[in-house]
Amino acid sequence: MKQFLIIGIILLGLSFNGCGFEERRKQLDSREQALNAREQAVMLKEKKIVLMEDSLKRYAAKMDSASRVPDEPRIPLPDSLAGSWNVTMICTQTSCTGFAVGDIRKENWQVMGNGATVTVRALQGNKLIRVYTGSFTGTGLNLSTPETESVSPSATMQVILKTDNINKWSGQRRIVLSDGCETIFKIDMDRMKTQ
Repeated sequence: MKQFLIIGIILLGLSFNGCGFEERRKQLDSREQALNAREQAVMLKEKKIVLMEDSLKRYAAKMDSASRVPDEPRIPLPDSLAGSWNVTMICTQTSCTGFAVGDIRKENWQVMGNGATVTVRALQGNKLIRVYTGSFTGTGLNLSTPETESVSPSATMQVILKTDNINKWSGQRRIVLSDGCETIFKIDMDRMKTQ
């Protein structure tokens, strides 16, 4: 009988000890899950940091290569090229909605020089629709619209013109919208005849 009593006490002690073991196992499982979640969060942050570093490296390389591009000559605009011009633009290429190949735009441009800066005011009738700024290279104009003057806040516009003679210019206007679509217009400019 004593043996049964001793065996019973041992079994009873083991059963109490087993309950505590189960509780500790649950706590350890819970800690392990929390640790795994933290590990996943750290891995995601590391991936974001690597992507940001790559982006910064590409930006730095782009800026470095841009700084190596020699500046175009900035020559004051000759008085003989300043003045009012009739402008005809024909769309020659587009991947944007709202434009079609063959579209024709007519504007009057007032070309002015101020030191090495050239300003062009684009008018339709008497209404100012756009201002371009840029420089005279000696053989033509390189112009662009300031961000606030663009077709839309997220569009860029660049104009490259060459001087055919003091009464005629030709070139192109390139519009790039924020979605990456692009439209190109062929430009012909003739000096306005004064009356």
